[in-house]
Amino acid sequence: MTLDFTCQKCEGTFEIDAQDLIDGSEKLECPHCNTRAPAAAVDDFVAALTEMRAQVAALSKKFTVSTTLESEDLAELDADEDEDDEDEDEVDEDDDDEDLDEDDDDLEDEDEEK
Repeated sequence: MTLDFTCQKCEGTFEIDAQDLIDGSEKLECPHCNTRAPAAAVDDFVAALTEMRAQVAALSKKFTVSTTLESEDLAELDADEDEDDEDEDEVDEDDDDEDLDEDDDDLEDEDEEK
């Protein structure tokens, strides 16, 4: 599986064989301007590629798989995830308020006992 990249910095294009990236013999680095992806992002990407290859191999008994994934397609997913994160933050704040109310009740109970 060949991965095609376009550098955001210099707009140069390059290809990397997925297996070379997975086994570490190839680095995710622009050959034109030497821009590199953060190590943590590369590690996560390699893990996802490894999992995808395993899943495609499992499906290959019944189906042939061909895919194209464009970074621009993912912008919508990022926006959806950001909205979900904001919703979770709001829920967490409500939970914190409830915890504070319970703590206040406990303190009042202790005062009454004294």
